[in-house]
Amino acid sequence: MCDSKAVEARREHSTKSGEKGHVGAAQERGHEHDHSHGIFGHSHSHGGDDGHAHGGEVMEALQKGVADRGSRITLIGLGANVLLTSAKGAAGWYMNSAALLADAGHSLSDLLGDFVVLFSWRLSRRPPSARYPYGFAKFETVGTAIVALLLVGGALGIGFHSLSLLLEALAYTAVNLPDGPLHSAIENLTSIAHNIPAIGSVVSHDHVHAHVLDPNAAWFAAASVVGKEWLFRITKKVADQESSPVLLANAYHHRSDAYSSLVALVAIMGSSWFPALPLDPIGGFLVSIVILSQGASIMGGAFRELTDASASPSTMRSVTRVLDTIISESAASPSPTLLKVHHVRAKRTGAMLFVDLAAEVPGSLSVEETTKLEETIVGALREAKKEIAEVNIKFRPVSHSEHDHGH
Repeated sequence: MCDSKAVEARREHSTKSGEKGHVGAAQERGHEHDHSHGIFGHSHSHGGDDGHAHGGEVMEALQKGVADRGSRITLIGLGANVLLTSAKGAAGWYMNSAALLADAGHSLSDLLGDFVVLFSWRLSRRPPSARYPYGFAKFETVGTAIVALLLVGGALGIGFHSLSLLLEALAYTAVNLPDGPLHSAIENLTSIAHNIPAIGSVVSHDHVHAHVLDPNAAWFAAASVVGKEWLFRITKKVADQESSPVLLANAYHHRSDAYSSLVALVAIMGSSWFPALPLDPIGGFLVSIVILSQGASIMGGAFRELTDASASPSTMRSVTRVLDTIISESAASPSPTLLKVHHVRAKRTGAMLFVDLAAEVPGSLSVEETTKLEETIVGALREAKKEIAEVNIKFRPVSHSEHDHGH
């Protein structure tokens, strides 16, 4: 049995571990020290000021562009959005298509979102600094929230514009209707809308006219559907590979634009086949609802990350399964090293996952054995969840009597 000083030292021993590089790093054992292994290298502190860090490999990779797939895919999307916004905006204006013009407005929000994504992505990949010792991953979450706000703002703008044009079309219809309940209902509706500043500025009883929709606008909408769906697929692939929420938000930004283009396509073709029906502004309004829903969903996820909410239930189940497996294997060995795990917590910050837990170990376990157990736990968790950046483990030595009493 160890003396009381050694036991007390072990009771205060708490270590932090994170991802190890793909090339095995040298591991120091046999002496007591605090250390942390992070995704940008590893550092050691031996009780003085002689700490050192190794982050050269990651910096070299960033300079070579090996770890910059996110920037490349975002730049591809940015270039595509410039072309699509210009083409759909001009076509919607000259061909009198409200749905296509609304779609162009959504592509413009995509374009602004690309700049936000590019900035937040590159910033979040910087190695930790003295000012940001936990890294810059939260900037990626901030970027995700901004993209969501762009989606919501764009949806509201498109919705009001389309609703205005729909009421204008109804007012034009009312002029040609004979007096009756339907005529009165439309008159009352447009009268109420006329008193709403955001809508009434477009609706006018004194100046009502119909826009002649050019059916060739459908070609621009069809091209946008194909292009934006392709951008969604390639962006989502990179987002999944990098476990990046801001890239994933941008991917669904592309997908929402594909949806809006599809609705615009149907609305344009429907208006050509049934010119008496205001399908074009109805299509624009439906587009706004789809975009608003996706923006609200993305914003909800970003808000949970910014407020340090717990990781998703599926993530927590994955972490718990790994820990249960280690405990079972330890219990089956002649000399168990891990007795129990509790207070397991995890939170997601950008593309990174941080895990905290408390582990009960035998009171006779040496510092070297504790360090080895720590490496086993971290390695198993990292194998199950590649995005884990750091695991903070607090070891609590217990006597055999305490352990038996706990059971």
